[in-house]
Amino acid sequence: MIELKIEKVVYGGYGLGNYNGRKVFVPYTCPDEIIEAKITEKKRGYWFGELKEVVKPSPIRIKPTCPQFMICGGCDFQHMEYPGQLVVKKLLLGDALSHIGKIFVPVKNPFPAKEWGYRNKIQMIFENGNKPKIGYYQKKSHHLIDCPTCPLQPEVFDQIRSLFFQRLLTSQEKIYSQETREGNLRYLVLKRGERTGEVLVIIVSVKEIGENQLFTDLKEKMDIVGILNNINPFPKNRILTDDFQIISGRDYYFEDILDKKFRISAGSFFQINTPETERLIKKVLKFLEPKGDEIVLDLFSGVGTFSLVVADFVGKVIGVEIAPTAVKDALANKEINQIDNAEFIIGDSEKVIDTFSLIDKVIIDPPRKGISLLLIQKIVALKPKIIVYVSCNPATFARDLKLLSDFHYEPVEIEIVDMFPQTYHIEAIAKIVPV
Repeated sequence: MIELKIEKVVYGGYGLGNYNGRKVFVPYTCPDEIIEAKITEKKRGYWFGELKEVVKPSPIRIKPTCPQFMICGGCDFQHMEYPGQLVVKKLLLGDALSHIGKIFVPVKNPFPAKEWGYRNKIQMIFENGNKPKIGYYQKKSHHLIDCPTCPLQPEVFDQIRSLFFQRLLTSQEKIYSQETREGNLRYLVLKRGERTGEVLVIIVSVKEIGENQLFTDLKEKMDIVGILNNINPFPKNRILTDDFQIISGRDYYFEDILDKKFRISAGSFFQINTPETERLIKKVLKFLEPKGDEIVLDLFSGVGTFSLVVADFVGKVIGVEIAPTAVKDALANKEINQIDNAEFIIGDSEKVIDTFSLIDKVIIDPPRKGISLLLIQKIVALKPKIIVYVSCNPATFARDLKLLSDFHYEPVEIEIVDMFPQTYHIEAIAKIVPV
């Protein structure tokens, strides 16, 4: 047991303190508070601790909303008042930019988001110990916490989970075990259009579900537009495969974003927070400074979230996306919204980019790993007037901005969109121009 002053919160949600010259990381703490912590893990040069008592609380410390907080691993910041969370996230991003990227552009204050019930997608895990569970893993573990409700998700998700759980108690279908690799049911994935209310239910199993008691009448009880079975026999932690089988309804739902209608398939990526996605698109437009005759390249374009809005303001948008399901959705969304100046290409951005020569501006929204040096070299070779970079990982964001600056492309504006309230996750966006 040690007494520790928390100096700041670092990425991952840990409070950082210094004990006799050694860094100590303790979750569920706030900046500038004194705590007692039990050391749980010792590494060379740093330790991990568990919060035991708050000796002197921070002014931003509050009582968490959810009784499962600190037990379930889904949230990190419920012990902080929401304005304090935004300050912490701004400092987190600024820290990554300065230390990793040597970037010293001030990060603007993030705009407050909807604090609760914002998630349009959840992925719950099945487990069968003494009794069936449907929930989330505890932080840094594979210990499953049964979660009948969650304040981050809409009520309809809790209702579907409750109904499914009741049917699980009498079902002949067995829950899959990671240890023995026996059983069938693995995950319950729910997706919802916030503006449309349409819900997709996806049951992930090792093999095809042979019993319909799990989902009989489920569609009629709520606004569920499709129930699907995703077949995933692989032992690793990947949740969804490409093998979807429709049990009833359709394999996609619709969402309305900024006067556009988007079809989103069960296997396609879409941002987790619909209102903040709209805010993010508006910031992309602002940074892009679109003009009527320009050609815009949208790398990692997904279902066309940015492309189809930007298309209204430019000569042409070309989206590049490696996932065939997402491109199929993007092409459908192009037709639904009657947009004729958008093109979507299936392929790896690193390779497809070689086919372009006349590009005015570029949008980049890569996965968490960021982009490669090779892709950066190919982007700057096109000599775009503006690059807009969207990222969900401060470390790779800072790294890539540093690499771009090595090629004389510098960020001039950086903002945060709080896509993930109550968690340490950050969505950042930068406007980058040649210098």
